[in-house]
Amino acid sequence: MESRHGSQGSPSVFFIGVLLGALAVGILVKIQPFSGEEDLDHYQEVRDFVRDRYVEEPDPDELVRSALAGMVESLDEYSRYLSTHEETSTFDRETQGSFTGIGVVFKGPIEGGRVLFPMGGSPAAKAGVRVGDLIISIDGEPLEGKNEAEARELFRGAVDSIATLKLADLNGEERLVEVTRGSLLDPTVRHPHLIDPERKIGYLALTSFSRETTEEFDRAMTVLGEHEMEGLILDLRGNPGGVLVCAIDMARYFIVEGVITKTRGRGEPVAYERSPDDEVEPMSLPLVVLVDGGSASASEVLAGALQDHRSAVLVGSPTFGKARVQSVRHFEEAKAIVKVTSSYYTTPSGRDLDRSPERPWGIRPDVVIELDARTEAFIHRHINRYDPPAEALDELFAWESSSEEEILPSAPEDPQLEAALALLRSEHPEGG
Repeated sequence: MESRHGSQGSPSVFFIGVLLGALAVGILVKIQPFSGEEDLDHYQEVRDFVRDRYVEEPDPDELVRSALAGMVESLDEYSRYLSTHEETSTFDRETQGSFTGIGVVFKGPIEGGRVLFPMGGSPAAKAGVRVGDLIISIDGEPLEGKNEAEARELFRGAVDSIATLKLADLNGEERLVEVTRGSLLDPTVRHPHLIDPERKIGYLALTSFSRETTEEFDRAMTVLGEHEMEGLILDLRGNPGGVLVCAIDMARYFIVEGVITKTRGRGEPVAYERSPDDEVEPMSLPLVVLVDGGSASASEVLAGALQDHRSAVLVGSPTFGKARVQSVRHFEEAKAIVKVTSSYYTTPSGRDLDRSPERPWGIRPDVVIELDARTEAFIHRHINRYDPPAEALDELFAWESSSEEEILPSAPEDPQLEAALALLRSEHPEGG
């Protein structure tokens, strides 16, 4: 399974993370023994012909990268050879759920430099970066005039390295701040709160499944439980998937017993099950799960299991239809990552959700409510926003009041969410 989550829209939100170092992909070939096998001999012959006869002298490392990428990516549309800074760091951040950076969320594009808020407990917050600060320069390098890629490059650095920021507050007063970069959580659980305090209906969104998601979810559910939550809306819209075991762990919160998903590949089929003696005690509360065409892979594992076990009512539009599990290997010396499709999965009842021209694919919700592309985009953008820490709210509200600008955008119109609330209120939702 894979994860491709990224922030969308404006105001854009960013955590400034460090990318990996330069990728010496040529090392990958050097550490492989050329044993005289015909395929390697032929590769060398073609490579040498291209290198000797192409009209311009090609980059030998780029030839290797292209050959490896072509080999892997010819398998299917999901298998990938990742070798650039952006690719490998993004993949690690999405699967590990952490990154190296200073912990700042920007108002608008990163190259604009205006801080919306520092994340709670982040290096930026500890160093004194405040709501509304404009980042003028980093280590003496001006941010103005940089494009997004160039701006990101200025923030990169190793854990414990120091970035000197020149800031201007909302009144224009300038100051210098030294921020020590650290390892930060990139939260996949967003907006946990009681969306209907009177009826004690909780809400939270999962933007992807990283190795940190289960613990994040457990903490959020503990807080909602302390508020005596009596029903929950779990939002998987726009969630492209991620780590399979995390989706399976999540299903154990709501399924009492039985199969969660089945996989089949070149080896023996595997059934992942929830047994009564699992450490996690299943929750017995009304559950509605929101899905749409952006819900894929691990999201479909979770949603499909909950639907088959009748542990939840699914609301929204049909899911993406990616029923494939991927194996991942890091090639450390080459600083490259390869992910290949290694098995297919089905729901507990045996439904194959994978896209196919020969049959329906994906999951059809129990209550179908289709949205136009514009409304769906607004909803995804809202889901993907980071939550400001409580200590920043007063400053954000004051900024909004003084500027007469919407600093914290309100939630968009959301018929799918309204239908989920209607179900939990024992009302009749609109839909098919």
